[in-house]
Amino acid sequence: MAGVSKMAASVVLNGARSGTRVSDATRARINAAAVELDYRVNPIARSLRTKQTDIIGFYSGNHSLEDRSPYLSEILLGIRSATDESDKDLLMFGVFDGKSEAEVFRALSDGRVDGLVIHAAPDDPVVKLLAGSKFPVVAHTDALGTIPSVVIDDEEGGRMQARLLHEFGHRRVLVRTSKHPFISVKRRTMAFLTEAENLGIETKVGRKTTHGQDHALDADELALFSKSRSDRYSAIACWDDGCAYVQIPQLIESGLKVPDDVAIVGYNGVDPYYPLAWDVTSIDCQWDQVARTAVKVLLDRIQGKEVPLETRLPVRLRRGGTV
Repeated sequence: MAGVSKMAASVVLNGARSGTRVSDATRARINAAAVELDYRVNPIARSLRTKQTDIIGFYSGNHSLEDRSPYLSEILLGIRSATDESDKDLLMFGVFDGKSEAEVFRALSDGRVDGLVIHAAPDDPVVKLLAGSKFPVVAHTDALGTIPSVVIDDEEGGRMQARLLHEFGHRRVLVRTSKHPFISVKRRTMAFLTEAENLGIETKVGRKTTHGQDHALDADELALFSKSRSDRYSAIACWDDGCAYVQIPQLIESGLKVPDDVAIVGYNGVDPYYPLAWDVTSIDCQWDQVARTAVKVLLDRIQGKEVPLETRLPVRLRRGGTV
């Protein structure tokens, strides 16, 4: 009907790769004919022919997707932006409760997606299966060692925290880290402690925490900031901004001023869903850029290109009102 070759029609309607050049006029005739014939591309047939679905998968380990997490919102924003720009669709895998690692691996790599962006612990058995396969996978946030990973410069972020507190005269600092075995948190915490020691800052590692009210200071930690102590601590270095959000009102209720009596520096640099009275000084990780880069690295893997085992992106200090 359009009076063109099969190759030209395929180039226009299916995005086929070839050396065939199609003029704007010919392209218009092909599209008009497709509308008149009610032609629709069959994505299943196309994927069988090309061996690609143009779908990218996202898997967060065996953890539920907490849609109220500001961090996760940044990650998903970056992934969606990158897939949209690449004309790819996104399939989000949920939690595989009751499934063995072999069943989870098969579900992730069964051909529904061309590749996978993941966030998982290094000791996750599924990570070992993915790393030993030829299925294209890229991790974000936490380096896995066996799978190409896109991370931030956690060590430099930890050093930034220490240098900032030293700059403002703080010489005794409470350090909060995570109960979770995150490589990223281990890196930033160790870097902070090393830099603090080099700068002559005395540190005390407090309770390891997870999220929410678990970040609250216990009685022994609060006592470190008592104005009656000659060796009182004057600052807190947090592994996550969530620590600061919980601890600031707790300190104020205890009669302490932030940052006059106690300074707090967070990590992640993502804004909470609800407005706060405090602009937390933090390490801005730009998680959306981490996610976008992870998708780009994954697309390179899908195309068979060599990619580095670890890609590190820079962090920056976000000066707020808590230091």
